[in-house]
Amino acid sequence: MSTIPPARPAPRRKDAIEKTRAIERAATDLVLEHGYEAVTVDMICALAGVSQRTFFNHFKTKDAALLGVEPPTVDERAAREFIVSTGPLLAGAAQLIRVDPGGLDADPQQLARRIRAIGSNPLLITRQLERIEAVEAEVREIIVLRLKNQYPEDDAAERERQAGLIVSLVAGLMRFIGRSWAAEAAAGRIPDIDPAGIERLLGSVLPKLG
Repeated sequence: MSTIPPARPAPRRKDAIEKTRAIERAATDLVLEHGYEAVTVDMICALAGVSQRTFFNHFKTKDAALLGVEPPTVDERAAREFIVSTGPLLAGAAQLIRVDPGGLDADPQQLARRIRAIGSNPLLITRQLERIEAVEAEVREIIVLRLKNQYPEDDAAERERQAGLIVSLVAGLMRFIGRSWAAEAAAGRIPDIDPAGIERLLGSVLPKLG
């Protein structure tokens, strides 16, 4: 019995990836050159060499071309390790959130430009933070499990209150990291998140807050 070969999905997939990256680069370049408010979908399509139909097949909005299609998610592997860990709570909780920088993540220079573009407009920064806030409930549940595992003697209601505070601190930490990324990119440096560096910074700051 003969086997019918597949309808060659790989070339189509490659073409889709190339168009996505072209749109992302065009959006980033235009925002850096003209500012976020001045850029339109028509301008992005013209620079990327695609039709509006192609644009909207890949992105729902202009913002999505800058922020990335995939919303922030919880890193399941990090979550499993975090729940049974006894390491620093705040730094560990911050590493639960995975932000997909989009199709440009393979190119550090382009990623730096994207971060700079996002950081150039307060509205874009706010929308990125709002996307992160969407996973806060899930992060809170994971923190509760960690507290229950590490401090089983604590009252359940108190544990919930502590988890709520930690989630709020994580949101502030993510805001700090995002703005630090934007500042690095604006200075022409490739942004880099070093979890160990963040942990050291927290270790030096938190005792001063007591």
